[in-house]
Amino acid sequence: MNNKQKHKINYKDSGVNIEKADILIDSIKTKHKNNNKNIVSGIGGFSSLYKIDKKIKDPVIVSGTDGVGTKLKIANKLNIHKYIGQDLVAMCVNDVITSGAQPLFFLDYLATSKIDLSIHKAVLKSIKKACEDCEMTLIGGETAEMPGMYNNKEYDLAGFCVGIVSEKKIINNKKVKEGDLILGIKSNGFHSNGYSLINKLIEKGRLKLKDSLNNTKISSLLIKPTRLYVHIIKELMKKIEINALAHITGGGITDNLPRVIPDELAACINLHSLKIPKPFRYIQELSKISDEEMLKTFNCGIGMVVIINKKYLSKAHNLLNINKEKYKVLGQIIKKPENSKIIYVD
Repeated sequence: MNNKQKHKINYKDSGVNIEKADILIDSIKTKHKNNNKNIVSGIGGFSSLYKIDKKIKDPVIVSGTDGVGTKLKIANKLNIHKYIGQDLVAMCVNDVITSGAQPLFFLDYLATSKIDLSIHKAVLKSIKKACEDCEMTLIGGETAEMPGMYNNKEYDLAGFCVGIVSEKKIINNKKVKEGDLILGIKSNGFHSNGYSLINKLIEKGRLKLKDSLNNTKISSLLIKPTRLYVHIIKELMKKIEINALAHITGGGITDNLPRVIPDELAACINLHSLKIPKPFRYIQELSKISDEEMLKTFNCGIGMVVIINKKYLSKAHNLLNINKEKYKVLGQIIKKPENSKIIYVD
């Protein structure tokens, strides 16, 4: 190629628009004075700085990171992006609070082929609102344009949550005892897990987004955001002693609940009490999988499990009712029979 045929190729020509990225970030910057005195430096710098509150004795930092997974494909198919940010925040913050931690701040990572201000403003606005609902700060993040890495308007999300708890108040499995009750707080549907199977059903034509189930569109069922359990867990911790918490995500109750149970004990779950909701049964029917597989793939109607001493059941019941939280007594902790840490009974 001779010099006459060559022309300047700048960053914008390669597909990266720095101006658009600046506009996107400016759209979520706090426009008024920040009231959180612990934030030393937030969005806009090379890093975010947060000062630990000296009132917390023996502070322990708790962190969690996650993404939204293939639920993003549903958001793209429906062109509905106003909920997906809550999914991201919830997947991280619901993990962090299982240690008894108070969420402090959140950072996000959004990667895309090309910034679409309409789509990505909706996503970031959703992230920010979910953070505010959890009484924590969206303190920083990263938006990356990577031409050729994603198709059309596809994007990916990842999040990082930091919380804090006093060392003496850490919730772990050491307090779990035989006879403890297992409470399940209801989910908002599929949350952000099992979508690879759901997308496969769509791809094979077995599941259609335009169809309805009990007068509710399938699309509405699938795009519902993951619930934020920060408020209700905070309220429960004020009034009762929680022995363990399990966020029910990928792997379902079967894989997540045993993570908070001591080796010598097991969870005995009553399937009649669990009663898998109709939307999950519908997916089960379409996919032809067993109950065992369902309970390892989806949350099956339970988003957070709380393990308590049975003496606190009455207080827990009243608190959950006052806060309009639907819950079920799923079973109890028993001595571990053989090698199974979770047992399902009818």
